[in-house]
Amino acid sequence: MPTVDRTAALKLDFLVIGGGVGGLAVAYVLSKAGHRVRVLERRDLDVPGGGHRVPPNMSKILRQWIGEEELRKVSTRCTGTPFGSLRTGDLVGYLHWKPAVMAETGGEFLMMHHDDIIRILYKLATEAGARVDFHTEVVAIQQGSDSMPNPSVTLANGEVLTADMLIGADGSRSIVREVVLEEEDVVKPGGLTLYTGVVTAEEMLKDPELRPFALSDEWAIWMGPHRSLCGHPVRAKKEFFFHVYSWFGLDGQEQGGEESWDELFPTEKLNIGWLGPKMKRLVSMAPHLIRTRYMTRPNGIDDWVDATGRIVLLGDAAHPTFPGGSHPAAMAIEDAVVLGSLFSHLRMIEQINSFTSAYQELRERRCELVRLADLGNAQMVSLPDGPHAEARDEDMRRRKDDWDEGTLKAQFEEIAEIFLYDAGDAAEEWWVNWGQFSETAREQPHSHFVNFSNFVTVTVSEE
Repeated sequence: MPTVDRTAALKLDFLVIGGGVGGLAVAYVLSKAGHRVRVLERRDLDVPGGGHRVPPNMSKILRQWIGEEELRKVSTRCTGTPFGSLRTGDLVGYLHWKPAVMAETGGEFLMMHHDDIIRILYKLATEAGARVDFHTEVVAIQQGSDSMPNPSVTLANGEVLTADMLIGADGSRSIVREVVLEEEDVVKPGGLTLYTGVVTAEEMLKDPELRPFALSDEWAIWMGPHRSLCGHPVRAKKEFFFHVYSWFGLDGQEQGGEESWDELFPTEKLNIGWLGPKMKRLVSMAPHLIRTRYMTRPNGIDDWVDATGRIVLLGDAAHPTFPGGSHPAAMAIEDAVVLGSLFSHLRMIEQINSFTSAYQELRERRCELVRLADLGNAQMVSLPDGPHAEARDEDMRRRKDDWDEGTLKAQFEEIAEIFLYDAGDAAEEWWVNWGQFSETAREQPHSHFVNFSNFVTVTVSEE
């Protein structure tokens, strides 16, 4: 039940920091529930991006939001994943995304471009009534107090905006997170540098060996020691996207970059000596690459909500995902659906703390399990030469040649927990079992709160 068709009895003013996938998605669901939402994004819609795998748990949300026909215009249905050798290009194994398995999940496995997802969500959010301000940089965040719990933000131009609630959807390097945790973000390199590129299908079609990839319905993965490459069509096969995974610098490529998607890296500086001839030509076609570094947080992120209960983290700000995984966008959209569904039930201010607590409780374990699954899959296709890699290849060859009802059942059981999940149902189940019986919600009268309709704006002098 990803679509919120209920209007909250008590409508709040929300500021959302970050206009990426999570920020725009939560702006849409909150606006649909009647809340007043303003998104602050430091860039605009035209930013570099790559491809996304859109698993069934995400595609069924998008399908309900925009319809099957619109979704088909910008996506390709994935029919399978061939696993090949990065050195030779030889096929090692094949994972069928069987229609019967996908049908059980209620969605499809799609392949899309980041830009198409962003523009879909932007259109949904603005048509639902959300305001999106581009080129708007937040430089400071102020928590509320006991007497005035409403948070505020200071913009680079000196303006101060205040609202009832603030959502930090500003990515892995979130400035909102430090306010929530009340400590500096401590990170260390996780061993991976990721390079993302996009090439035109028109260019690939000129190469007889690359042409099949441009025309395919597959998400292909090439495996090598301490390195791997994956790619698939995007923009309904008008372009082809790829990721190059470089682990620990053991492939001759120096580790580097930031935990962001902002750095453009010259294609000619990437060491492609370890790629086979076909993959060398593919990577060389990209006009530039985006370099991203995987970081880990030894201390974790224990709190997604600040001490006042009015500042909430969402998406990578709450649970930094594994870059290059199949689920970062899905996790952000699921976060948005859960938070929006909960706040569609809002009828008194005292419910806020229970809703934000339920949001973290419903999402935290799932997001960590999915992150670990993405990390494990990436490590599995980059095993060093030796008995573990040989055993992996042998298992893939066996599965490729031995599909039966038992294998089909095993595949479904492996993916069921991730793909069957319905974020809206999770939120509604909590409401039915717990939320509606809250003593605060049932017995306390409406408390006074300050209505910041249209948001309070104060200009701070630079003198």
